[in-house]
Amino acid sequence: MTTPNNKQINPLPTINPLQQMSSGDSFELFGSMLRHWKLVVIFSILGLLVGILYSRYTRDIFENKTMLQLDTKSKSGKAIADIGDLFEAQSPAVAEIHLIKSLSVMIPVVEQLRLNYSAEPLGLEDRLMRREGRMDLDLFEPPKARLATKGQWIAEVKSLDSYELFSPMEQSVVVGKIGETYRIPMGADTVAICVKAIYAKPGQKFSLSKAPVLAAAEGLRGRVDAIEVAKNSNILEISISDRYPDRAADVLNAIAQTYVRQNVEMRSAEAEKSLEFLEEQLPSIKAKLDSAERLLTDYRNRVGTVDLGAEAQGTLQRQVELKTKLLTLQQEYQEKARLFKEDHPAMQALLQQQQRISREIGKEEVKTKKLPTTQQDVLKMQQDVEINNQLYTSVLNNIQQLRVVRASEIGNVRIVDPAYVRAAPSKPNRKKIVAAGFAGGFGFSLVLIFLLHSLRNRGVGSSSEIERETGVSVYAKIPKTHISHKLPGVSDKRFILAKADSEDMAIEKLRALRTALEFSFLDEGGRVLMVTGIAPEAGKSFISLNLAYLFAKQNKRVIFVDADLRKSRLSHKHEKGVSDIVINNATLDDCVIDIGDGVFFLPNGSHAPNPGEMVSSKAFADLVDECKAKFDIVVIDTPPISLVSDAQAIAKLADFGLIVVEYKKHSMENIQEIVDQLGMAKLDKKAIVLNQCVHDSGSYGYGYGYGYGYGYGYRYRYGDKKKS
Repeated sequence: MTTPNNKQINPLPTINPLQQMSSGDSFELFGSMLRHWKLVVIFSILGLLVGILYSRYTRDIFENKTMLQLDTKSKSGKAIADIGDLFEAQSPAVAEIHLIKSLSVMIPVVEQLRLNYSAEPLGLEDRLMRREGRMDLDLFEPPKARLATKGQWIAEVKSLDSYELFSPMEQSVVVGKIGETYRIPMGADTVAICVKAIYAKPGQKFSLSKAPVLAAAEGLRGRVDAIEVAKNSNILEISISDRYPDRAADVLNAIAQTYVRQNVEMRSAEAEKSLEFLEEQLPSIKAKLDSAERLLTDYRNRVGTVDLGAEAQGTLQRQVELKTKLLTLQQEYQEKARLFKEDHPAMQALLQQQQRISREIGKEEVKTKKLPTTQQDVLKMQQDVEINNQLYTSVLNNIQQLRVVRASEIGNVRIVDPAYVRAAPSKPNRKKIVAAGFAGGFGFSLVLIFLLHSLRNRGVGSSSEIERETGVSVYAKIPKTHISHKLPGVSDKRFILAKADSEDMAIEKLRALRTALEFSFLDEGGRVLMVTGIAPEAGKSFISLNLAYLFAKQNKRVIFVDADLRKSRLSHKHEKGVSDIVINNATLDDCVIDIGDGVFFLPNGSHAPNPGEMVSSKAFADLVDECKAKFDIVVIDTPPISLVSDAQAIAKLADFGLIVVEYKKHSMENIQEIVDQLGMAKLDKKAIVLNQCVHDSGSYGYGYGYGYGYGYGYRYRYGDKKKS
């Protein structure tokens, strides 16, 4: 900021109030909150009202749950597992959760429960009073040509079993009954409607709408939550929240039943595929068995009975078991080849098992070669017969089991707990909402007070810090005081608090300031006291006027000179004063006003086009000398020194300068700059007064001050601030 005198006023530095807050500041903040208790009460009540309204506006939400169990093993029998679990009976819970929330489950549920049709109750009053009704739609098909038409389709309840449908143009379309389907021609199209149930009083209105099935299914999927109750528990919990408890239960039960049905259908389809595969393999297995039996019979007829020893019998049994397992793994590999590629982990695992069994078979064959030739031949043929016989029997059993699975309705998922209608809503917690509203209003008021306190207290407030940095003494800290309008003369521009209420705390501090000034310059022969402010609204006029009165109470003749020629808060219009005397249009005796108790007031006078030159002139210096000759003490009230140069010119005529600094309003750099300006004016004797101080023990303040603004030429316009 640059003043008309090209003086640079440095802005306050950016300060984080939380970092700068000391214990004293905390007491002041607490005191500020106590002073603004009305603000706290108002915002707390507003927050409470908002919480009550929001709790009333929020609809009840009912949460419901159902529980499913995943079987870890197939119910098809051990024989199927023995040939390699041709269809997987165990599914990871994560995969099942994704299947439950898939569109293949959600779309049938939406279509079954007509969830793509909605009837939204209207009326803010009914919602706040929590007396909204309900309408369930079984069908609503608006005309396709009018889907883009602005407005709503409205259904108004006429009675407990009838309603009236209105078009977006507010035309009555039909008066219908519950359970009946209506198709009404509208232009080249029709509107179809069927209301399933009505739970509302007559006169209640509903906004009807239809959403695409896919969009409704996706919305339903977003509302459904499915989790595994515990890790590897294979127990799934499905939950959903809805405005209506019965609809929440219906939706969950429909989801569970649809998923279970699809699971059964999927298992039946897999069983059908596996059955086809085994039935294709059965003839070749039977042919191999018949061929092996013929070869063994022919050999025995030709050679005769061959007696196998115990060792040969054991070798035969082990080889049969190993080769049976190998054939089973090979069949499983062929079955899974329809689903997976060769590099799939399941396929690789089967290959590794086959290789291991093949190595064991190789070891057994080495033992067989040590037997006589006849025993080797018989052993080989008996192996073929046993292996093909076991395989043929296993396949027959598996085919029978698969036929049972295909014909049955048994899946690997079962419903443990269906969803029941809940009586109590899960949310909202209205007590918590109301409490949160009250706490929010209370907290907002505290934050607001804190911000106001921080904005008003960004400057220096420590007298010791000012004295240490500037070398100028702080003579007094004047507390902020609220002037009661019941005191006499409050409306007068030249109201003197020391006269109206001499016991006020601010006046007590001003008495101490008067004593300090007596020792500082009056006892040394000084008579001219200049009072200036570091900035507008610092309260310099309040201090100078009351200080003049307190000097006069010591039987001294005191003249108060209003040297603020630009615009004064104390002088009245058309009063002759300083400017008139300087230009020789009046004398001191003509202008001085006796305001009582030994205090005389010299107004600023008529409008001055060049106030800076006037206070710098010899005529003004002669006026000050004349005042010194006729009065004991001359108190000169000057404009703020940070904005205009008038105070510097007047400082050359003063014996002592008093700088009024508003408490915690200015930075140390600004204060130092003002002190330096008075030093350049050769005013060596000066002191600082901290005004409008706020203490933690109480609250004081007055609402006087200036409002400076740039005007025409070098003249300033500034208005009075209302008394607080």
